[in-house]
Amino acid sequence: MRPVRLKDLSQPEINRIIQRAAGESGPVNERTGQIMEAVRTRGDAAIRELTQQLDKVELETFEVTQAELQEAYQAASPEFLDALRQAIHNLTTFHQTHVQAEEQHVWTAEGVELWRVWRPIERVGLYVPGGRSPLPSSLLMTAVPASIAGCPEIIVCSPPTREGKLPAPIAAAAALLNLPNMRLFKIGGAQAIAAMAYGTDSVPKAYKIFGAGNPYVTAAKVLSFSKGLVSIDMPAGPSEVLIIADKNANPAYAAADFLSQAEHADDSSAVLLTDSPELAEAVAKEVAKQLPLLSTADRASNSLERFGMIAIVDTLDEAVDFANEYAPEHLEICTENFLELLPKMRNAGTVFLGNYTPEPSGDYVSGLNHVLPTGANTKMFGPLSVESFGKKMQVQRMSKEGLAALRKSAEVMADTEGLPAHKRAISIRFEE
Repeated sequence: MRPVRLKDLSQPEINRIIQRAAGESGPVNERTGQIMEAVRTRGDAAIRELTQQLDKVELETFEVTQAELQEAYQAASPEFLDALRQAIHNLTTFHQTHVQAEEQHVWTAEGVELWRVWRPIERVGLYVPGGRSPLPSSLLMTAVPASIAGCPEIIVCSPPTREGKLPAPIAAAAALLNLPNMRLFKIGGAQAIAAMAYGTDSVPKAYKIFGAGNPYVTAAKVLSFSKGLVSIDMPAGPSEVLIIADKNANPAYAAADFLSQAEHADDSSAVLLTDSPELAEAVAKEVAKQLPLLSTADRASNSLERFGMIAIVDTLDEAVDFANEYAPEHLEICTENFLELLPKMRNAGTVFLGNYTPEPSGDYVSGLNHVLPTGANTKMFGPLSVESFGKKMQVQRMSKEGLAALRKSAEVMADTEGLPAHKRAISIRFEE
């Protein structure tokens, strides 16, 4: 990669970087629609055919047994289990602060009492990527807040291995979580989302679907929502990072963070903006140095060629403006004055401040959630949280005196809107 000056790029070049993989969704959407329709009309039979076609494995049944989970748990290394325990502890510590069961009561007039109460979503569907790179961390990121929220039923789908099993790291994580209300299914891709959206003989229908995935998974989630089948957490697709750095940044650290997102997939994206031409050159050299050392070098190289950029800006404010338009999933601010830049940032999933806050720390064990909106969707969505797994019901209680205080205004509004039954529902309570 060679650094470029941001202001020298043509608008089509800038658009390509800003749109990243979101600009290539046409064929994906068409194929996803076909998969969704197949599952809708033929249920489990379609899932079996798609699993054989796409995952190269024949499955008679989809649900994971407790024996499979315990087998994976027993085979897991102590170091891996300890890492899972630390991640679960930190996720729980952070996420359990999110929800109050009942909020403060408010009186808008004497005798008019209002408040909100928390209710978990009764059945949620979690998607856990498990194909090329099984992600047990994604199970923790979704199941832990779902459990804290109090969801009575948790349905998990993840792609099977060629041996027809749930990937061992995901199975071990599920065994460690040991949630009695969680059921796991060996189904991946758009067909997994369709199964949870429509429901089949094997897979219960969910009311809301959570989790990141490949473009087909994201397209299936959006399509399920647009059809009114389920709610979804957010469009969470290919991983991405944008780094704002100045001369004080460590180029080796920045390059490593840059590559940590590029290695996810061919459609991942990584952007670095700096007001220091010297740093830009140093980071580019570090990328070239570190890239060949990665077992994931091929897909990291592909993603950088398609959606990667190291750009020089005249000022850090120019970098902030671009970042807010780009609206990254992950934003690193590696500058001397990062606390001055933070208030200017409007659109990002998670922000990482300083040279010792690498993005992968948030992926795994810091306690923040790594299920985040991508493709500029941080302009309208936030990170996954406990609040995502429930909703607040509004409650009001009124005395006759309280209703009397509101009566005239309510009756005038009902007259104005031409709804006489609305007016009568109030006035009847004051008739002799």
